[in-house]
Amino acid sequence: MSLETKVKELVQEVKNTEQVEKYIFLSMGKSNIKAQVKLLKNLRYLERDILKHCKNFKKKSGEVPHWIKLDAVTQIETVSFNSVKEELIETRRNYIDFGIAFDSYWNMTFLPEEINANAFVRPDKKTKQMFLSEDNINNYLRKYTMHKKGYSHQFFENKEVIKFWTKGYILILDEEKIYELHEKGYEKGLRRVDDLHDEIDNLIQNGVKFLQGMLYNNGRYNYGYFPHFDKEISFYNMLRHSSSTYALIEGLTYLGRDLNSIEKAIDYVINNYIYEYDNKGYVFDDTKDINEIKLGQNAAFIFAVCEYLKVNRNERYLKAAQKVAKGIISMINKDTYETTHVLNYPDLTVKEKFRIVYYDGEACLALLRLYQQDHNEIWLYTVKKLMNYFIENRYWQYHDHWLGYCTNELVQIDPKEKYFEFGIKNVNTHLDYIEQRETTFPTFLEMLMATYKLIQKAKATGFEHIVHHLIDEQRLIDVIYTRAEYQRVGFFYPEVAMYFKNPSRILGSFFIKHHGYRVRIDDIEHYVSGYVQFQKAFKK
Repeated sequence: MSLETKVKELVQEVKNTEQVEKYIFLSMGKSNIKAQVKLLKNLRYLERDILKHCKNFKKKSGEVPHWIKLDAVTQIETVSFNSVKEELIETRRNYIDFGIAFDSYWNMTFLPEEINANAFVRPDKKTKQMFLSEDNINNYLRKYTMHKKGYSHQFFENKEVIKFWTKGYILILDEEKIYELHEKGYEKGLRRVDDLHDEIDNLIQNGVKFLQGMLYNNGRYNYGYFPHFDKEISFYNMLRHSSSTYALIEGLTYLGRDLNSIEKAIDYVINNYIYEYDNKGYVFDDTKDINEIKLGQNAAFIFAVCEYLKVNRNERYLKAAQKVAKGIISMINKDTYETTHVLNYPDLTVKEKFRIVYYDGEACLALLRLYQQDHNEIWLYTVKKLMNYFIENRYWQYHDHWLGYCTNELVQIDPKEKYFEFGIKNVNTHLDYIEQRETTFPTFLEMLMATYKLIQKAKATGFEHIVHHLIDEQRLIDVIYTRAEYQRVGFFYPEVAMYFKNPSRILGSFFIKHHGYRVRIDDIEHYVSGYVQFQKAFKK
């Protein structure tokens, strides 16, 4: 289908929008350049002007734009610059859903996508307080627009500016498809889809492909990016190396693909980062000379290996996991079953008794997964003792997804009332918070799915009364669907990625918006894991 025909369809979609003020923004992009944004003021010749700009785009870049996005202005409001500046700073980082015109002629305008993607509002390096950055605004004006004049706060002090809201549509040319985008709020700019499950399969496929592409030939990952200015994250974390490997195995298995490509990630840990002492194994991390052994780090290695062993037998991997499990056991007090979270490497002295509750749930999950591989009763016995400790100390109040994972895993092996009660309490008072949370935190979906599976086990083993007493199952399912839909806000669709410095670097990945649109292997990990569990439970 011709470009002219598709542009005509796109314009028609915009014209069907209930209310359009006198302006429409045109954004044109492709994977290797930041989007060009043009304000169209004469709507009478909309098609003609779009095609003209597409032609100019081709002259400069060698191709017509792959993505053509129209944002029709639907609402305007005149406000003081001081008030809008304050609102920009006080809004959660990168969640701006309105644009700004700095003069009545609309000569200097910014879509909310431009404001967010170019870090106009960012934290101060020292104080961490948010501020409106003149440097970042001027950098964008100078490099990516035709504006000759710079921007300064002082010039606009005590003047009026215009806030505006838009309704967007994007044409993905290679798909020959037009998507309507959400108009306001936290879902601003998110494409509407007809079938959530089909879409999530697409997201899983993209996330797995992206994570696989982050894995180097030596078995180490590219840790991630800060996409505002296309900066690679220089840090590393061995725990997240293993947990991301676990999610990658989970995703590949769900997609029916072999696991040969990720063996190097497991080998990387075994060959380089397992310290053996007294027939016990410990996964250490020497990133930037921190030289520490984390309980959760040991655990993540084990459940990554066990996820692999579900599909392929490998005695070397199993023996390595068993040695590291002995290391975990050595970090647990045999009398009280309190855990030690962090040891110094290599002397094994205590560095931190407690760091984060995640580690306890991860340790339990690891031992349970290993028990299902080798049926060593020591692992199961230890988990039961740990769970008793968690119950006695009301660990459900932490609402932790790893505790949810391990509790669900335990009831599949030993369905006891106290475990079901603990697992449900981990979530039941937290549903409103999860449903209303504006951040996409993908661990929420993981926790909800673990609880859902636990509930199904409870009903199948004679503990339905506990379910009825502690939670509204339909309410849980409703929140699960709400989060599954909302998590798409954290995916780099073309309509989001096109405004960043290097769209090709991030396209098809997942991000954490309020952390500077951070793309990190463990971020992708949690999105993929949650979505795989969701699909397994609810996809027809």
